Amino acid sequence: MSRSTVNEVDKRLSAHEAACEQRWRENWRRLENIENGIMSLNKLIRNSLIFSLTIFLGITGFLTKFIFF
Repeated sequence: MSRSTVNEVDKRLSAHEAACEQRWRENWRRLENIENGIMSLNKLIRNSLIFSLTIFLGITGFLTKFIFF
């Protein structure tokens, strides 16, 4: 096997760096999409909990008023 010249190594390294940069951009884009999905899911869970708690307190208040007064 012959030795690579400096220019050949430089070309291969430049190509490798370009490919890695593209992969990292794609990974960051995917991670941002995952984070946005998780934040959306967290908001949905929080809003569902607030809604359920509000309904529960409303029913409890109504039944308390109905039973005691």
